[in-house]
Amino acid sequence: MTRKKAHIISHSHWDREWFLPLESLRFRLVTLMDEVETLLDKEAGFNHFHMDGQMIMLEDYLAVKPAKREKMKQLVADGKLRIGPWYMLQDAFLTSGEANIRNLQYGLEMAEEFGQAEKIGYFPDTFGLYGQVPQLMRQAGFDTVVFGRGVNPTGFNNQVFDSAFAPKYSEMFWESPDGSKVLGILLANWYSNGNEIPTDKEAAKNFWDKKLADVERFASTDEWLFMNGCDHQPVQTDLAEALEVARELYPEIDFIHSHFEKYQDAVKAGLEPEKLQTVHGELTSQQSDGWSTLANTASSRIYLKQANAKIERLLERLAEPISVMATEAGVSYPHEYLAFAWKLLMENQIHDSITGCSLDEVHREMEARFEKVEQTTMAIIQNAARKITEQIVTNDAGIPITVFHAGGIEATRTVELELETDAIHFSEMHFELIPDELAKLPEQSFRMETSTGEEIPVVVEPLGIHFNYDLPERKFRDSYFARKYKLTFTVEHLPAVGYQTIYAHPVAVSDDKKELTKDLQLENQYLKVEIAPNGTYSILDKETAVEVTGLGAYEDVGDIGNEYMFKETGDNLRINTYNSKPEIRVLREDKLGKIIEIKHEIEIPVSASATFAEEKRRLVWHPDRTSHRSDNRTTFKITTELTLNKHDKQLTVGVKLDNQVDDHRLRVLLPTGKQTETHQAGSVFEVVTRANKQVEEWTNPANDNRKQGFVASGNIVVASLDLPEYEVSEQGDRLELTLLRAVSEIGDWGDFPAYEAECHREITAEFHVFLTDESNVNVPAQVNALLTPTFAIQHPSSSKEKNLAETKDFAKWKVADGLVFSAFKLAKDNQPIIRFYQIASEPKLLNTVNLWRKSTILEETVGDAKNQFTVKPNEIITLKGV
Repeated sequence: MTRKKAHIISHSHWDREWFLPLESLRFRLVTLMDEVETLLDKEAGFNHFHMDGQMIMLEDYLAVKPAKREKMKQLVADGKLRIGPWYMLQDAFLTSGEANIRNLQYGLEMAEEFGQAEKIGYFPDTFGLYGQVPQLMRQAGFDTVVFGRGVNPTGFNNQVFDSAFAPKYSEMFWESPDGSKVLGILLANWYSNGNEIPTDKEAAKNFWDKKLADVERFASTDEWLFMNGCDHQPVQTDLAEALEVARELYPEIDFIHSHFEKYQDAVKAGLEPEKLQTVHGELTSQQSDGWSTLANTASSRIYLKQANAKIERLLERLAEPISVMATEAGVSYPHEYLAFAWKLLMENQIHDSITGCSLDEVHREMEARFEKVEQTTMAIIQNAARKITEQIVTNDAGIPITVFHAGGIEATRTVELELETDAIHFSEMHFELIPDELAKLPEQSFRMETSTGEEIPVVVEPLGIHFNYDLPERKFRDSYFARKYKLTFTVEHLPAVGYQTIYAHPVAVSDDKKELTKDLQLENQYLKVEIAPNGTYSILDKETAVEVTGLGAYEDVGDIGNEYMFKETGDNLRINTYNSKPEIRVLREDKLGKIIEIKHEIEIPVSASATFAEEKRRLVWHPDRTSHRSDNRTTFKITTELTLNKHDKQLTVGVKLDNQVDDHRLRVLLPTGKQTETHQAGSVFEVVTRANKQVEEWTNPANDNRKQGFVASGNIVVASLDLPEYEVSEQGDRLELTLLRAVSEIGDWGDFPAYEAECHREITAEFHVFLTDESNVNVPAQVNALLTPTFAIQHPSSSKEKNLAETKDFAKWKVADGLVFSAFKLAKDNQPIIRFYQIASEPKLLNTVNLWRKSTILEETVGDAKNQFTVKPNEIITLKGV
């Protein structure tokens, strides 16, 4: 008979910033690491310390004590300090697929610099897990995942539930949609179930009797896991003594000061696979009461989600691809600078940061980081684009402009650019005289055309005379004044991944300005949109004859929850715009298309009632709160802009609001046109089908979900980059998209005010509405391209030798329907990398012009060189150039 083994793993789950700001916690981190070093060096029986699976913890320590780097390397080499594999512990659903891969890549690279990484997928407190985790882990060479959320709930104060929907064992198999499978180990009793082990025999007996029984209830083997630590927990300095006491009290059990690789190997050796269940796809505590899924973190401090999504796309779809293109202009690929930008962004993607679940001080610092990483990313983009345009061969007939695009499929896009003309440099004239000299020039406009002479529709807005400067490579700043114009134009046939050069020709200003019509509808060859007096709108797809009406009403409800959870006020007072009479007018109508503006003003309560403060003070758990909305009301303004350009197959909806109201949630209501039982949503490298109706155990009145990119239900597809929270009605006939959620506290077992989470600020958001008559396998790729930013640049004056084509498509591949483009970058060895994921239900072909080798997500080749690849359903495929 085998002996039972208790594996005690020392750790401290390190939320980098949360209920304390970064520097307050860093101070504690330095103390922790100094004590850990001493114990690992000098304390017999204290053999290992787990660094929470994230390298940023070590990076933060060494920022204060850089002289300790070699000592840390020694502890890692000796197997005592257990590090990696992640750079940081992210939120899985609020970070892109590429961000998740970069997180693992940079984490493993840093761990390897120190010696070795802990080869285990570690997700101790991730707020649910996307379904492709097993596939990503397998491609990274891991076969075991440890996680704390997603299968069964953990109760208040880490109690263990008796529940019909808890898994039978803490060990299970977890399978991705493509069939990749890993061993999943659930932290069924949380990651603190072995915390603060007593050394007093009587206390130790009481402690272990309960803890051993709790673990035995779920363990499928005789290898039992006890996590000795908790959030920011100081290391237990008398652990060796505590384990000696445990060995004396329970001689039949081996108490081992362990680490995860030792534990997982022991579990594997003792497994009886036939006993274990297999869980499939995403893990979001679906079989639960619905109160602890943390889905509403997707709407906390929505401005953080918007900034994150914007910068992810700048990195993935502009900085990396344009940097690859720039290598043809002789520019070195900026590996280190891109890594710097990604890591800076990742500091904001940690699971208590991007989720908006921390103190105000934390999120203020995040906003500053977002600004820094955007500046960094734009510097990379602008430098690469400028170097390319300096070498593009152009004609002399106009002002050359190059538009970059990397959406994965050919696209038609409306682009904005600020164009400069008639620049007079300070070296040519005294700077005080230049503005008057430029003012003498006649007014002008512009005609635009492609390199082959086809006219491009453009709208020109003069911006006046402005100061600017060049930064020459070998000279001081070169200042000038110039006339500036805002050009808005439509470019067709943009390369899938590449650039197109077009020309602006100065022309005389025409007098053919047209009066705006009062026709309150939008129409092009694809769609017809009509606006009702209450501000709702209908969309008719002229190709399929599908029509959906009553779109775009707004609903405001009270929220007495917190940054983690939505909880509606006890009065259920909901205020909508169905009976409103907004101001509606044509805002713009020109050769590009048309914009209609809708201005709503609704009277809503200024906050929750006074009793809410008492509920918070008494720490009433959010499901049990009953406060009503205040009787005091204020005017809340919502401005909507409906845009339909002439080439659009989707209606673009922009929303602006200035929120000065507390304790509420605002959503836009979108009828779907028909009833369904399920809907689909974009997620990390997959499209997920979710049931509209929850299981019978679900007691939360809300059924909120998270998306990436789009959600499709009935006859509508709603695409947005930065509005991740939505809800679909049980009948599938209505989709609700969250625009704002305003709350006032963190909400985690204490009174932690976070008043800036009320979001007293101007919020702008944008989403797109498509109509569809059936499930369309091409929708994800189309949405992916639509949500890809373009970058337009006016060519600099340059005397360099020009040898690059006016237009070039770097996408030397042909993909079948169902393949979605994800990345175009260079590997560390400067070979090109492309990545796609497959969402069709049958295998698809990926054909390439050049030879490529199949690669893992870590960019290690695993196959022979060829130019045709069969991609199985739900596979993430990475190819590396030969």
